[in-house]
Amino acid sequence: MQLCHQQIAFDTSHQRTKDRSKRGPLLHTKKETDIMEFKAACRDFEKAPRCDLHEGLQLEVTQHPHSLRQVANLIVMLQRMKHNHTPVGTEFSDDDLLNIMLENVLEERVPSHFVSDVESRASVFRSRTTVGCSVCDEQQKSWVLNQWPLQLQAVMLQGSNMDLKVNLSLSTYMARSFTDGASRPVALGIAGKDLYLSCSESDGKPVLQLEEITGKEMLKEIDAQGDMVRFLFLRKDSGFSSTTFESLKFRGWFISTAVENRMPVQMCHKEDDTRITCFTIKQL
Repeated sequence: MQLCHQQIAFDTSHQRTKDRSKRGPLLHTKKETDIMEFKAACRDFEKAPRCDLHEGLQLEVTQHPHSLRQVANLIVMLQRMKHNHTPVGTEFSDDDLLNIMLENVLEERVPSHFVSDVESRASVFRSRTTVGCSVCDEQQKSWVLNQWPLQLQAVMLQGSNMDLKVNLSLSTYMARSFTDGASRPVALGIAGKDLYLSCSESDGKPVLQLEEITGKEMLKEIDAQGDMVRFLFLRKDSGFSSTTFESLKFRGWFISTAVENRMPVQMCHKEDDTRITCFTIKQL
């Protein structure tokens, strides 16, 4: 009886094997399928030609710092290239590189009216303080007002003649665009009068003049690009009592006096060593 049961079990197993062979190859599990696909991919990768990623690439090191905008342009360009799924080789033609850069350029536009407004505000000189001062040159010559012709003269005064000297009404100006820390823009007026010193061009040469300004509001704000800048001079103090006045409109030209007595106060170039350009200014 036991032998009979074993024979039946063997026949049943043999029958299952025959039936399974008739149905075709065995079905594999998902894990077995993944392993087989991985091995197949590895064999394909080994057969594929190798690609040297460094071939065709150039590395350039520069000592010039790049701006934040240039860095941003580079990052955007790399991001767009990374998401570009078009297969390309490791080498680009000149046209390809040009197209990539042009497609990824970031343009920064600033409204022109905003730039003009900022520049106009920065180039305006505004009056801050006004003080009375006396002035004389290195030879102790004082300034005297001559009515005809209307001009200042440098005169050696003594005794009662000291009343003839003029004092200055010195106004100091400030501007955002002015960065010369050693000099201060000033306007020079004759104290008690509506006369101001100015430097204008005549016959191709800067000349010192006295102009009448009835409305002092005209000198409250002076545009650096306007014609009123002729009234501004750069005051530079050096030492204990040595001051020079350089024309802001004609740089390199200074208010000066002659060595001789009773000669006009005039402009001279900085290279002219025959005239006196240093003065003693004392606040009243």
